[in-house]
Amino acid sequence: MINDPAVLTGVVLSGAHGIYDVHTDEGILRCTLRGKLKKAFAQAVKASTSKPRPHKFFDSMPFRRTERIEKRNSSENPLPTRLAVGDYVKVRRLDVSEGWIEEILPRQSSLSRQDAGSTEKKNIQQTMLANLDQVVLVFAATQPEPHFGLLDRYLAICEAAQLRALICLNKADLPYDKRVDEAAELYRRIGYNVIWTSIVTGQGTDTLYASLKDHTSLFTGPSGVGKSSLINVIEPGMALRIGMISDATGKGRHTTTGTTLYPLSEGGWLADSAGIRALAAWNIAPEELAACFVEFRPYLGECLYSDCSHIDEEGCAIIQAVDDGVIDERRHRSYTRIYLGEER
Repeated sequence: MINDPAVLTGVVLSGAHGIYDVHTDEGILRCTLRGKLKKAFAQAVKASTSKPRPHKFFDSMPFRRTERIEKRNSSENPLPTRLAVGDYVKVRRLDVSEGWIEEILPRQSSLSRQDAGSTEKKNIQQTMLANLDQVVLVFAATQPEPHFGLLDRYLAICEAAQLRALICLNKADLPYDKRVDEAAELYRRIGYNVIWTSIVTGQGTDTLYASLKDHTSLFTGPSGVGKSSLINVIEPGMALRIGMISDATGKGRHTTTGTTLYPLSEGGWLADSAGIRALAAWNIAPEELAACFVEFRPYLGECLYSDCSHIDEEGCAIIQAVDDGVIDERRHRSYTRIYLGEER
């Protein structure tokens, strides 16, 4: 088969309203979907919408697993029903700045949320980032005070999607409550990497950048914790480069989905997402939730009853571990709130 020099492989950096900026080895092209592909997507989206399930917790989770990491090398990965930032595509160059997207390559992973256009009758998925392998959960040590119940929800989502989660506690130069130190030690003890950072003193920024190298990472977390400022410190010129990406084709900027992917100067990719004020859970089956709490896993299958929910049942191995002080009581409360669909 003869390669067509006009067809390039690229990655979607940003996009909205059917217009996408695609990074290729020959530069950034502003692209639209080719007719047949656009029609196929429309049909797939129509077929994929469904009525939400009755449990309010499992219906409302903004992020959901779509393709599992263990299928990374499998040719059976399903094709996405909507193009998203991070998707790899085949592009036909039309001129120096424009192209057609002719093919979307299978995804290896993704994090998604419920689309703003979802209704009670239609549950529409919006992918925040495709083909990522790491999520950086940025919380502030103070201003705003960290809500560790929310962090536990983020962690459960990452575990469900089988994505590596890195916890970043920003604004470490400010006075903060000792419970933040206690929580950080807890997360370290159960196996999470916790990095303290400050854009004022530079604390932890080199360590954070080293953790991003050669990964495709999503920066996310609550509003007001300093995500964008932190990114500008660890990767100087980010704002300028995003502007260059948007203006690369001379067509001016267009509204994005809230996530923009850009290359790191020393290798890897980074996406900054809009701040999230609240986070409910969506599309994790109740029986799978306990496995999303990493410290629960050694006790799964050890309960007296096979259908144990690990809430208040007699003979529950997880509750016994809480009583013994092996599992942190606060983490178990987070699990219970998520399972019961309670607000954070």
